[in-house]
Amino acid sequence: MDAYCSDCRKSTEVVFDHSAGDMVCSECGLVLESHSIDETSEWRTFANESGDNDPVRVGGPNNPLLSDGGLSTVISKPNGTTSDFLTSSLGRWQNRGSNADRSLILAFKAIGVMSDRLGLVATIKDRANEIYKKVEDQKSSRGRNQDAILAACLYIACRQEDKPRTVKGIT
Repeated sequence: MDAYCSDCRKSTEVVFDHSAGDMVCSECGLVLESHSIDETSEWRTFANESGDNDPVRVGGPNNPLLSDGGLSTVISKPNGTTSDFLTSSLGRWQNRGSNADRSLILAFKAIGVMSDRLGLVATIKDRANEIYKKVEDQKSSRGRNQDAILAACLYIACRQEDKPRTVKGIT
């Protein structure tokens, strides 16, 4: 990039120092502009494991185990609000909307809490989530103790990841 240097009194090549935000004359070293702000887009790809190179600037991670990818919107209770929130129109609309993955989300949170409590790595937690999703899809967990099913999923995930735990250690 070329710019006019008042010290050299000619148009010279300038060097941009990104760390300081300075434009410096390459001939004499005069700082032509200091603390400049780069206003161009800072595109970054957040899709580490997928082959998708679409630069996305916002949003949480996708969850392929959920039908909507985990990208649904939930209206939360405002801070400092009493229990009459559910009678308000926003609360009523939230309850009317059906989220088929609500039980999965709650189960995944419970698996996360259990795995954090046990000090398990994320791969075991993710494997347990996959196992629970398979169990839920087969509808074989109806009428059974939810905590026992979640613990069994963690137990199986630990064994599959070659980090076996005892049943007593998980419960």
